[in-house]
Amino acid sequence: MEGNVMFYFVPVKDIKSAKALYRDALGLEESWREGDFTVAFKLPGTDVELMVEQVQEGGPDAAGPVLLVPSVKDIYENNQGKLHFVDEPSETPDGLWVSAKDDSGNGIYFTDESKHE
Repeated sequence: MEGNVMFYFVPVKDIKSAKALYRDALGLEESWREGDFTVAFKLPGTDVELMVEQVQEGGPDAAGPVLLVPSVKDIYENNQGKLHFVDEPSETPDGLWVSAKDDSGNGIYFTDESKHE
């Protein structure tokens, strides 16, 4: 399984207080937003961004890396039994996304840019 870390995903209960912490208190520069509940911050000295998202009940609940992979469908189909997938692949503005956990409950997330192909 190959993939580059694009983001480090941090699920939060309240996006407003999270923005106040990461942007205002810690001084991270906002790099983009998606809707009202997702914001990304640049992490100095790296191409990896911190992606903070307000999640709903039953949504992703563990922080973890977001790996850019060639095909989320392939990851999902070829890793049944190796990873605990939280849900089935879902659409993003650029392609697909799927949430998984390792044996310790840490989040591992996969995304692709299949809409750009």
